[in-house]
Amino acid sequence: MSRFPSHLAKMRLGSLLVLTTVWVVLWGRPSWGTVLFGLLVALLVVLLFPMPRAASRIRFRPLSLLRLVAFFLYDLLRASLQVAWLAIRPRPIEHGRIAAVQLHETDDFRRTIIAELTSLVPGTVVIDLDPASNELVIHVLDRCDDERLLIEVTAIHRREQLVARAFGAPAPPGCGERLSMSEVRDVEAGP
Repeated sequence: MSRFPSHLAKMRLGSLLVLTTVWVVLWGRPSWGTVLFGLLVALLVVLLFPMPRAASRIRFRPLSLLRLVAFFLYDLLRASLQVAWLAIRPRPIEHGRIAAVQLHETDDFRRTIIAELTSLVPGTVVIDLDPASNELVIHVLDRCDDERLLIEVTAIHRREQLVARAFGAPAPPGCGERLSMSEVRDVEAGP
């Protein structure tokens, strides 16, 4: 028996549809010929370059995902107003701070989402996400005291909880508990 039927069994319909849609969009004019040829190209790509199965199963919880989006939009608006105030206030911006935040999440996909959401919020930049130590190294703009840094770290842990729930996992143990500065490693004070 040949390998061809086993490849057909492993093909994913979603991959074929996405690749065919990309082909049609790139050609700009949908027609039966473009769709059929796109399906043929997609079939060849899936057969010649099979993708491995994802290590983590992703499940969406719609209500939790809505909660995550609402929290992110609120956080985005709040941080945007703070950064706008920093730009127009009469005194200069104070020194920022670089800190390593211990994440509780162990799944790579969810850790990446947490890092991306953190980096998208103005005033905070993710410098590194270390999978070995499970630390998220961040730079926080104009936050020189411990209290303001803890507020930012608390927001990261809140995002961590919401991401876990939105993508089908229980909140990681220890996430969302009251924080102290002993749980945040100060990397260095930056300009």
